[in-house]
Amino acid sequence: MTAILGFTCTDSVLMMADTEETTSQYTKSDCDKLYHFSSPSGTVLTGGAGDGHMIDCANQALQKHFSGGLPGTPDVPLNGQIVLNGLNAFAQKFFSETAVGYAESGIEYPDFELLIAVNIHREQTLLFKLFRNTALWLAPPRHECIGSGVVQLHPMLRDFRFITTTETALFCGIKMMYQAKRILQGVGGKTEAIALHNDGATHYFGTDNTARIEELVVNFEEFLGKFVYTSVSNVSKEFPEIDVNCEKGFAEVAALLKQYRDKYRELIDNPIL
Repeated sequence: MTAILGFTCTDSVLMMADTEETTSQYTKSDCDKLYHFSSPSGTVLTGGAGDGHMIDCANQALQKHFSGGLPGTPDVPLNGQIVLNGLNAFAQKFFSETAVGYAESGIEYPDFELLIAVNIHREQTLLFKLFRNTALWLAPPRHECIGSGVVQLHPMLRDFRFITTTETALFCGIKMMYQAKRILQGVGGKTEAIALHNDGATHYFGTDNTARIEELVVNFEEFLGKFVYTSVSNVSKEFPEIDVNCEKGFAEVAALLKQYRDKYRELIDNPIL
């Protein structure tokens, strides 16, 4: 069971994943579900959901596919459509080669899918989704999720149809991942997050630091639930003193919000290494 998130940000593609892996009916372990490698065309970051063996094979084949660089020329520079064509060619070749053995043995082809972020010559990073023999270009402001976490994450992503900075996507994404881990069986552990920036830089946020950010997110959600929602809705005519108390509380909201923002900035600027 897996939850993978991909955000198309103003300055990067941010990918997030839970780290829980079910090793048997009774045991679990932590694992990395995000994979990255360099190529002559740029850096590639992937997150896979589904059959673990097929994901590993696809990542290995994809790295080989990118090792020779994608076909761009001085007259036709490498762009999103060329990357999409290359990924479709890879998907069709990989599917046809691996599906044969399963078909001949009468075994159902194992399902898996990949989110793929591709940085082009340190100029821009694009997000794609690969399933079976087809690749899809996910142009901004579209974000995507794959894995069993889709049940919980997709409705939240549907309300997040705008482009933000990496830092905003990280904060909101950790909130989404927390909800998925809390509700869905098989989605758990810490949250892994990697940003592939438009300039080609790769930023690892670290699971220890995302755990600290998650604590802040949970605290912020409790603040919204216990104070903001209850105060806004507390309009009883029976107790007029409520209005006075709410007005006093509202006067302090700006300072409290700044404290949350300052704490988040501190966690971003001073991560646990």
